[in-house]
Amino acid sequence: MTGALHSEWVKLRSVRSTYAVLALVPVIFALVALMTMSVVNFWDATPSRRDTVILSPLTGFASWLSGIGLAILGVLTITNEHSSGLIRTSFTVVPQRTKLLAAKAVVLAGIAFVVGQLVEFGSFFLSRAMIGDRTLVGHTSTLAEEAPRMLAAGSVVIVYAMLGLGLGTLLRSTAGAISALVAYWYVVPLVTQKLPGELASWATSVMLTHLPEQLAGSGRFGMGPELMLSQAGAALALALYVALALGAASIVMRRRDA
Repeated sequence: MTGALHSEWVKLRSVRSTYAVLALVPVIFALVALMTMSVVNFWDATPSRRDTVILSPLTGFASWLSGIGLAILGVLTITNEHSSGLIRTSFTVVPQRTKLLAAKAVVLAGIAFVVGQLVEFGSFFLSRAMIGDRTLVGHTSTLAEEAPRMLAAGSVVIVYAMLGLGLGTLLRSTAGAISALVAYWYVVPLVTQKLPGELASWATSVMLTHLPEQLAGSGRFGMGPELMLSQAGAALALALYVALALGAASIVMRRRDA
């Protein structure tokens, strides 16, 4: 397994798409800084309206963006090999295809974890440094209070990456897999919120974008249907995402020709 892990690490380091996706990190910090600066300037310029100035926590926004980037990297991790023909060499060197998929998943998960936590905590410190001693709604809690939610949000980036890897393996098409991800992010939430009664709450609760809040037990669910999962339920839902994505990918990879 060590050899397969090293091989996957070398492969990921040697393709330009990896660095293109990782370049998203400074872009996210720039967006966080821009949004914070805009609100801070408004707060400074309008003393009479300071009580109404609200800046939603930016760490969740940052982890969502990094999740998108890592999901795309997950897709490219496998589809690049199919498009270049390298997958045949990979299957020859590592005949156990489940082992090969597991090695890809472990390396990708490590990168996703580092990126997720870097973006979450980096966005927190950056926005708080810019806000300074201003009393801005949504940015008054301490690091200790925010840490559980940030750890949860940063860790969910791993699930985004596994979802991308699974879809890339199943579809073997970069365009197809990314289209499926886009549909999941933008179309499915619109459908779930239109479902009747508690069904809308349950369907919305299991969407990846809402699981970090429930996993951290923060109770800050924002707009939309009420979320229903406990912390254990959210953890189980995340585990099911990974199990279904990689389980289906493993079955198809073992049964299909290269």
